Amino acid sequence: MKYTFKTVTAILLLISMLGNLFALEQAIQVQSENRINESDILAEFDGGTITRGDLLDKISKLQPQVQGRYKTAEGQIQVLDVIATEELFYKKAIELGMDQDPAVVSLISTAEKQFLIQEFYRRNITEMGIITDQMKREYYANNQAQYFVQPNITIDYMQAAGESQARDALARLQSGISFREVSDSLNINSYARGLQGRIRNVRLNGNIPGVGNDPQLEELIRNAETNSASYIGPVQTSTGWHILRKVEMIPGYQKTYEEVEPELEQRIRPILDRDNLNALKARLMTKYNVVVDTTKVSLIDLRRPDESLAIKDTLVIAASNSEIRMTIGDLLTAFSKVSPQEQVFYTRGDGVKQLIDQELIRNLLFVEAKAQNYQQYLVDSPDYQQMRRYHILSNAYRRLVREQVVVTSDDAMAYYNANIESYQTPPNRAIQVLWFTEQETANRAWSLFNLALRTRNEAKMTELITRYSTQPERSVLENQYNNGTVTGVGPDQEFSRLIWATPINGLSPVFTTAQGNIVFFRVLRESEVTTTPFTEIEPRIQGTLKQQKEKEKQDQVIQELSVEYHLRKYPERITLMLSAEEMFELANSAAQQRNYNDAIVYYDQIIANYKNNIDDYKASFMKAFLISEEMNDKPRALELFRSFLRDFPAGDLHESAQFMLDVLEGRVNPDFQIED
Repeated sequence: MKYTFKTVTAILLLISMLGNLFALEQAIQVQSENRINESDILAEFDGGTITRGDLLDKISKLQPQVQGRYKTAEGQIQVLDVIATEELFYKKAIELGMDQDPAVVSLISTAEKQFLIQEFYRRNITEMGIITDQMKREYYANNQAQYFVQPNITIDYMQAAGESQARDALARLQSGISFREVSDSLNINSYARGLQGRIRNVRLNGNIPGVGNDPQLEELIRNAETNSASYIGPVQTSTGWHILRKVEMIPGYQKTYEEVEPELEQRIRPILDRDNLNALKARLMTKYNVVVDTTKVSLIDLRRPDESLAIKDTLVIAASNSEIRMTIGDLLTAFSKVSPQEQVFYTRGDGVKQLIDQELIRNLLFVEAKAQNYQQYLVDSPDYQQMRRYHILSNAYRRLVREQVVVTSDDAMAYYNANIESYQTPPNRAIQVLWFTEQETANRAWSLFNLALRTRNEAKMTELITRYSTQPERSVLENQYNNGTVTGVGPDQEFSRLIWATPINGLSPVFTTAQGNIVFFRVLRESEVTTTPFTEIEPRIQGTLKQQKEKEKQDQVIQELSVEYHLRKYPERITLMLSAEEMFELANSAAQQRNYNDAIVYYDQIIANYKNNIDDYKASFMKAFLISEEMNDKPRALELFRSFLRDFPAGDLHESAQFMLDVLEGRVNPDFQIED
């Protein structure tokens, strides 16, 4: 058996990890001396504090797949910085009255409508709809067909091309030839033939596997005797000529109420909510004197909404409350705000009526929620407060940062000139290559090609490529840059150097590529440097500069606000929230997804916080291994493996680390093999 270098390393690592499973039971986890408490203050400023509880709450609201990263000490500090920035901007925004800005008030008011509708619906529809045992039993009794498990039948089945073929098939079966053999030769149903004629899971539900909908054939299957020695057919139905035999049948049965009771509430809930909503809608329509003018529906074409603008002031819904009344223009505005998928739905059939009904219900619930002072319930709603805070912070950022940044055309031009190489395509060449497997053949072809080149005989050169090159289809390779890589071939420093050392229309010597091919080539042409005009690239440069200046301005404002409100952070109070085992799992997951920098962050956290010569030992090796094997950073890997061998006492991974070091320093061939 042969083992490559990577396999040997993996085996050594596995041995170490298995050995450490026992040692881990004895390991002492490094704990922070500070007692962990959610009320611990991690930062404070004039009029406020940021506690550990605030930090944990912020992390809990992140996507699950990234929460682990922000539970590290470094990640928690990043989150603390974000919370502190938000608090400073929010405090300044309130101080400057930005929460009263008409634009902000309008955005919050629009979003508040949806919160009120949801709260009113929850309290008056969802929570009012109590599903009783009697309701579930009535639903079960009225819908028993939904809970009947159809029989499961297995048949031997054959479909013939015509009556004569069907009779031939039956005769063969009756002579003793197996159904499988006859099916292989005469069955034209590919599904059944692929199963050697035996079809399972026939449910008598209107669809026969491999056949489809055939009521007549299904009835024959239903009435056939099971395990009968005789065949049914040949018989012709709408789907063709058939021969079959019922092999097995598991009878159908009716599920009991007790079996299906857990899922009945899910079935009843939408029905009950719809009934309650319709009843509430009827009451509110009476209360607010609502009248829907259905004659106007035909005037609205949602596929061409612009054509309805001439009648946009036409009333569709009349009511005593102005917030319920709706014109065609209001309806078109509502239509423009729904998703593209919903728009497609509303343009079909009774879509206009359904859109009118949806908007009517929303407005009725909104008006009634306000009438019953449902705003009181939003005060303690975290989602509502987060929405309100978001709009205020967005306005603060706009006024304190974005509007303070100006990027002129002169700025863009200066950036363009300073970074002109970024907007240039470097010179490139096209070459004509001849490929060989033998040196002698290559030398002979080179002499003939050189002669044809000197006489400018293109036809002869083409004929020589066809006659001698082993890969004539790969003769012309375009876009060759002076970067050590040959386009269409791969990394090859010498090949790339020769392309640029050979004059235009010149011929290279015969040489062997890094991949072992014997070649020579002619340089066909060279394309000069091309520069993207400033006018084409200016908008992108403007965006880049604006982003850079906004970041600089943001940092400046944060610093100024930190001084103004006396912000003090206590990062030393941050305590690691993950065990070593959890961080090893996160590091492994990150590495598998090729997020190597994230994996190194986890290893660094283990090294810094679990100094027990077990976890930090393994993490130090894995970090060096990752940097060497996956990130291909040889200098950094050399340094890490040397410090690993120097800083830790001898252990199971020392042999692997020394071997890696020998390979990186060139003392051992990394492609060696061990014979077993």
